[in-house]
Amino acid sequence: MTDVQVEKADLDAGIPVMYRDYGQRVRMAYDPSQIDEAAAVALLCVRIPRLIGDLDLVHL
Repeated sequence: MTDVQVEKADLDAGIPVMYRDYGQRVRMAYDPSQIDEAAAVALLCVRIPRLIGDLDLVHL
């Protein structure tokens, strides 16, 4: 199981999601004015397919 640490942030226009992959932990920030959390997590899973079905969201 990979912990995905989720936080909201004001990101630049055109950058709705930022993430950093540390192996067993992924930090993700999303801008709620550009994308909702469900879409941000879906986008993250597209970028890091090993997370599909194997992630635990941790809200910061």
